[in-house]
Amino acid sequence: MAHAIARTMEYIHTHSPEEIADKIPKDYYGGDKPLYVQALKSTMAMYTPDGKMPAGGPENVLKVLSTINPAIKGKRIDLGHTYTNEFVAALKAS
Repeated sequence: MAHAIARTMEYIHTHSPEEIADKIPKDYYGGDKPLYVQALKSTMAMYTPDGKMPAGGPENVLKVLSTINPAIKGKRIDLGHTYTNEFVAALKAS
């Protein structure tokens, strides 16, 4: 899975939103390709080029999820047990 994510992130950062949209089935974007391309353009910056979770990323995800999911709000979650970059790092080392 780490390999697939890393390759996907690399693809996203080496292709235009239009090129990405050309690979997506029409049903995925509901037939409104220009809207999908615009959405990609506005969200490209949130994808890391190497597939690693950036510093502060887990905290930001928890913050957002805590505001929209009552099951998470106010819970103590050890973020060190929720993600790791070691699998992506191992890919780069091999």
